[in-house]
Amino acid sequence: MLRKILIVSTFFALLSVSFVQAADFNATSSTGQFNLKQEFSVNIKIDASDESINAAQAKIKFSQDILEVKSISKDGSIFNFWLQEPEFSNTDGTIEFIGGALNGVSGASLQVLRINFISKGAGIGEFLFSDAAITVADGSGTNVLSKANGASFTILSTTVVPAPIPAPIPPPTQITRQPTVVSGLPALPVVKISLYPDSGSWYNFVSQFTPSWDLPPDISGLNTALNTNPNFIVPPVVEGLFENKTFSAIDKDGVYYFHIRFKNNNGWGPTAHYRIAIDTQPPIPFKIDVKTGLTSDNPAPKLSFNTADSLSGISHDEIIVNSEEPVTINAYEYTLLSRQPGEYLIKVRVFDKAGNSIEDNVKIEILPIETPEITSISKKVVIGSEESLAIKGLAVPSANVVVTIGDKNKFLVLQDEAKSNIQGEWEFRLDRELRRGDYFVSVKAKDKRGALSLSTEPVRVSFAEKPVISLFGLDVTLRELLIVLVAAVILATLWFYRKTLLHLTKVHRESVIISRDLKNAFDAVKKEVDRMAGMIKSDRSSEEKELEVKVITKNIGDTLDKVEKYLDKDIEKLG
Repeated sequence: MLRKILIVSTFFALLSVSFVQAADFNATSSTGQFNLKQEFSVNIKIDASDESINAAQAKIKFSQDILEVKSISKDGSIFNFWLQEPEFSNTDGTIEFIGGALNGVSGASLQVLRINFISKGAGIGEFLFSDAAITVADGSGTNVLSKANGASFTILSTTVVPAPIPAPIPPPTQITRQPTVVSGLPALPVVKISLYPDSGSWYNFVSQFTPSWDLPPDISGLNTALNTNPNFIVPPVVEGLFENKTFSAIDKDGVYYFHIRFKNNNGWGPTAHYRIAIDTQPPIPFKIDVKTGLTSDNPAPKLSFNTADSLSGISHDEIIVNSEEPVTINAYEYTLLSRQPGEYLIKVRVFDKAGNSIEDNVKIEILPIETPEITSISKKVVIGSEESLAIKGLAVPSANVVVTIGDKNKFLVLQDEAKSNIQGEWEFRLDRELRRGDYFVSVKAKDKRGALSLSTEPVRVSFAEKPVISLFGLDVTLRELLIVLVAAVILATLWFYRKTLLHLTKVHRESVIISRDLKNAFDAVKKEVDRMAGMIKSDRSSEEKELEVKVITKNIGDTLDKVEKYLDKDIEKLG
């Protein structure tokens, strides 16, 4: 059976997405005590207050020697699809079902099934879940069952039919006291119910509840009633004297009223009415209609949907895009904020005034408009000159062209806009200089609706320092010139040093060694200078050239250190 529920829940999960919390199965009845051959009902409900569920299954065991299933009713069930129809066996004492919903639903007391029993034997009749699962609509059919609360029923040996309204359980605790004597009639009772604290609100859960009130010292008796009549006058019959009274869970949705009336030495006072409104059913299922189409280049899709709630009424709606924070609205139409091209999962969740919800979702795709074209761009800008970064291109007519400039680490340096004319031509000029280095320029178009195109491939541009001299047809900046001059001075010094030592030591037997060491040093430095010259001629970025200069300078320094070391030894040998 568990395999079946995973199959059906996965099917429904493809239609809805939600966040995982927890859910419970609950078995409820109007009372826990019945007589022989008495018919009564047990409701199977789900408490899923914090998320939307879309499937559930259960296998239930009941005491077949004490209880007998007469029928199973699906009326009012949140499930509209049954992979396994509800079925029972009075021989084995089992009930089984697998149900699903096309729309995710949430609520604190969601109706699943009503089991109609007949009591056939005296004793304790058990109603227990032996296997169960509740799956949330999270895209994978996750089982979020936390608890499966069964029930037990006491079947008395008498066959006397009980009163239509069962006695409350437990009975109220009576108070014995001597009331004070007053001159007027009793005041209007002030009622409090902790389970339903706001008499003007709707609630989506049912359980035993206990109205309570304060007893003024003059009250000698009171009477209570629970019904659906808002103007019911409690009969002047003393029920007793107590400060609270517990009632069984209300088993049918609707508006109920608890009534109470006090009596003192002068007679009966007015009746107080406390409203209890129960709605455990979610709103009517609905479908989202995307007015702008499931696939469109409209960046702000318009949604339309319509549903109703026959009891408490609609409270509000939530619009959720992908996993963003919900947007709360109070209408059946909504236009999304402008979005970039891409796919989006739109979920609409409608809540009634009791907190139950029904949802639908739809996947849409926002298409990009035509990508603009860069027809010309200044790939090298000289810092300090009258030149500026200039870009020209073509785009959709009368659109904004968004120009984005980032550095080599993809950090945004600036973003600005240009405007295309009716022929689609556009031009952009940067009104300020950037620091020396390489940058990457890309553009995208945005039309009057806010619809965006995809970005163009980044184009590299360089901001370089102004050259101070031209050598052999090459522009050389001040930094590069200083590096060349330093290298030339070092090279000339080594050459002079070598010539001088060769003259002074030409007759000495160590002259050959000194000459060799100086020649090796000269060749090494010359190699680095040649490397520097080639680097200056290249079109590599300023950052790369600067890094290369540091390496060359270090190599020259290391070579000079070695020359100094070896020459000191050679001169020492020369005496």
